[in-house]
Formats: sequence, C-alpha cells, structure tokens
Amino acid sequence: MKLNIFIALCLSIFIFSCKKSNTVPKTVEQLLTEKTWKTDELRMQLSNNSTQYYKRGGSGNTTNYDSDSIKFNSNNTGVYYYNGIQNNTTWNFVGGDKTKITLVINLTPSPITVNLEYVIVTTTTFSYTQQFTGTLSYLASVKRIPN
Repeated sequence: MKLNIFIALCLSIFIFSCKKSNTVPKTVEQLLTEKTWKTDELRMQLSNNSTQYYKRGGSGNTTNYDSDSIKFNSNNTGVYYYNGIQNNTTWNFVGGDKTKITLVINLTPSPITVNLEYVIVTTTTFSYTQQFTGTLSYLASVKRIPN
C-alpha cells in the first residue's frame, strides 16, 4: 500500500512538472524591431584600399563606433544614430527568406541606400554583411548587440 502511494506521488510530481510550453517563437521582424542595436564589432574594406576595424571596448580600433546604433520599427521606419545625430530610415526585407534588407538612411543633403545581406537576428545579436556603393564604397561585416 505504501509503495502504491509512493509511486502515485512520484507520477503526479512528474506529470505536473512536465508542462507544455505555450511560448511561440518570435519572428525575425519581432526580434529585429524589439531592440535598438549598437555596433559590437565591425570590419570594413573601403574602395580606397583602406580598412577599418572596431570592437566595442577594444584597444586596437582604427575607427570609433561607440555612438553608432540603429532602431528598426515594425512599420518599416527607424532611426540611425551616429555621433549625436539622428537620421530617419526606411527599411524592407528583400526576398522571402528574410536574410536581406534594403536600408535607406535619410542623410542630408541626400539619402543613401545600404544593402544588408546574410542577416541573422537572435535575441542577443544582429549580424550581417553590409555593402554600400557611392563616392567611397565599402563592404563590411557587422555584429550588433542590444543597446
């Protein structure tokens, strides 16, 4: 009798401790838009054959992105922050797999379009390659973290 009570108690503890999770995984859009993202690490090759490197808190940086961050809003607008200046943005995914983003930064006197590819967004990182073609073109690998 005592053994049956013990087995029943153990089974009830096991059954009640195995709750099914009702958590729905977040979409890429939700992960992207729920935070403001600051640069953690950047490697850039510019068209003038120069390079830039930045690691937040690092001592070997060749450029400073301490004030760089970006906020993506769910309505495909946002804000790019750099050196105390806020620039409005618009953005859109390109293609159905949501690994490419076209980002338009409304700089004065004219906006620039930056292409983000190989986009990966998690709760703790936002990483991508970034390509810009203009007076000074570049290709960069960027990892961002929540602000």
